[in-house]
Order: sequence, then C-alpha cells, then structure tokens
Amino acid sequence: MKLHRFASVFCLSTIVWTTAGCTMMEEQATPRVAKKNVASSEQVNTSSKIATTDTKNQQAIELEKQSERVTLGQTKTYDLSSLLSKHRVSIDPQYAYQNQMFYLDLQENKSIIYTYDTKRQHNKIVHATKHAIPMMTGTGEFLLWVETEQPTKTGVKWSIRQLKITTNQVTTLDVGESRFDTSPPRIDVTSTRVSWITQEATAQKTVSTIKTYSLKTGKITPLQSFILKTGKVRDGLFTYEHRDSDDGVTLYTSHFNNGKNVRVLETLDGAYKKEISGLIDFSRSGTYLALGTEGDAIFQPIGLDEQTLNYSASSAQTTIDGIQFLSNTQVIFREGIHQLMYANLKAKTVAPLTNFEELVSIPLYHDGVLAYSITNGTKTTYHLVNLKASNY
Repeated sequence: MKLHRFASVFCLSTIVWTTAGCTMMEEQATPRVAKKNVASSEQVNTSSKIATTDTKNQQAIELEKQSERVTLGQTKTYDLSSLLSKHRVSIDPQYAYQNQMFYLDLQENKSIIYTYDTKRQHNKIVHATKHAIPMMTGTGEFLLWVETEQPTKTGVKWSIRQLKITTNQVTTLDVGESRFDTSPPRIDVTSTRVSWITQEATAQKTVSTIKTYSLKTGKITPLQSFILKTGKVRDGLFTYEHRDSDDGVTLYTSHFNNGKNVRVLETLDGAYKKEISGLIDFSRSGTYLALGTEGDAIFQPIGLDEQTLNYSASSAQTTIDGIQFLSNTQVIFREGIHQLMYANLKAKTVAPLTNFEELVSIPLYHDGVLAYSITNGTKTTYHLVNLKASNY
C-alpha cells in the first residue's frame, strides 16, 4: 500500500466551503476479469514484439492487452464537481481511511491538511502549519507527512509528523536537516510500519540511514546505514529512493567505485539486485518486482523460475507510474496521466481499469480498498473500489 510518491496534490486557493452537496452513485459489479477480447493489431502490442530481456538473456514475455475494461469489485463514485466549481484544481487524494478522504491545500505561506467525509458530505481542516508539506501518506488509523522549513544557508530543516485519525493527536516522529544538496526524507508505509531514509551530510561524506517506526510499539529502529565518501573522488553508496511493503524494503541506489557510478535497484534482504537506469516508479510483491519506465511496465520475478513480463505502453514516451500490488500477481498502474491499467501476471494479461480520461490520479490502495479520482473538464469524480468482497 502506498501513497504516493510522485503524486500531485489537490490545491485550493481559498477556504470557501465546509459543507457541500456531493452526489454518490454505487455500482454493484461482479468481481471478475472481463472476457479476453483482444484489441485489433493497431491497438495492441502483440506477444511477438521484441521486449525487454532479463538478465539470463531470455526474451521477456509481452503481456496480452485486452480491450474490454476490467471490473474488480463494488465501486462507489462521488461527484465532487459542486465542491470545486469555484476552483481550477485537480483532485489527487493523498490517503483514504474509512469514509474520510485526506488531501493538501498548499498555499504560499502555509499548508493545510483537509479531510472530506464522504458519508456526511463535510469538509474540515485537520492540521495547518506555516511550513511546506512536500508529501503525505497513511496506514491504518495514522496519517503521516513531512514538513519542511524555509531553506537557510546551512540547509533545510524537516520533521516527520503523525496524526492519529481516531483521536486527532499529532506527534513528531523524527527531525533533521538536509544539507549539501541532500533531500528531506520521503515516507513509505506497510500495514505494520512506517519507514524513511535520513541523510546526514558533511563536506566529506553522506550517511544514509533507513529507519522504521513500528505502529504497534511506537519504537523507531535504524535498519541499515550506507556511507558515500564525497571527497575528490566519490566512493561508496548513495540512496535515492526506497519503497516499503510487507515483503520488504527496496532501494534505488548509486554505487560509486573510484568515481564511477552505477545505478542499482536492490532489496534489503538480498533477494534482488540489478543495475538499472531510467526508473520512474517501482514496487514489490512477494514474487515480483514491478518497474515503471518511459514506454514500459516491467515485471521481474523474485525467487521464481519464471521469465520477465513486459507491457509496452501506447508510445515509447508514455510514462508508467502509480504501481500498486493488489496481490503477489495482480497489480494496478497508471499509463501516462489518462488511464489506470490492471495486470494479471498469472494470466499474463493487461486490461484497462478506467476509460481514457483527461486526468486520472495516481491510485491509492489500502486495506482492500482502491481509491482514485478522475477529472474531465470541470467534472471531478472520486472512486472507491471495494476489493475485500472480491477476494482480491
């Protein structure tokens, strides 16, 4: 379950509504993949197409693209157009918990966290700060975000904050300062923990440390540290990003050896380690690592005697991001900014989850519920798909 990481945010220029009319439609659907109706040769990339190869120099298998939309479960659709009629904004929910949708309003001199109650059709402020909030996510009854202060000559001070949704209690989990062009941490979550990477930098070295916070015990534990020497010749390891899941931590790193740099994607448990560049997004399940690049979604097996699977996007310039595993072999991702896709790696198929829209948000998945928003012109709808009843 992820937030997301490359998500844009829902920004309002002013606060003008506290309650509003929100119409809700409900679609009862059979939780099954649509028939394997294959699109015409002009619409799909056939399995005979040359695709990305794996490390064994085997031909990757091109997933079969289906034309008919897939239905994964009962879908509730909320029309939020009336809420946004006075604003030119796009909705991108940062977290959804029960009947609450959390999003950010980033103003020039302050940041506000809102929650919209889909049942009561009520919008309210849950937290406001004079600092910037570059990212927000959540897991269970906890909402988490990063706050950053104005840059100074020495760096950017940051803090990681947590809101317990059921009690409205806000606490600070960690603080630090990003120096020498390092970035503030980004948070990722699983069902049991929160994780982030801190980077303590001097003129001589940068120490990257992976930290986890247990939701059960409230204890912060450093998992592992990596050192990059930053003298005349760089040597060591620098961490760019990480993804966390119930199956473990995955790192996107730079390995420096006598000044030479190699980008590597690797799991902390050692189950996967490969040189790769041009990553846009990545995520891990128990059996696959999914990679989003320009033009391709790549699914590489972990601990399986299987070939790499590949999905070719509609063009070589189309980005793949918003990767969310629903199970070990079922995954949602966004193709460009216009459509969500569903891949069944066991069946080796890909089918559209949404129509081709003007703007589709990065999806969120947590506790059996998939959430995303769609904007077409002045109409914005928010969609919740209940996968629990579908045994996904």
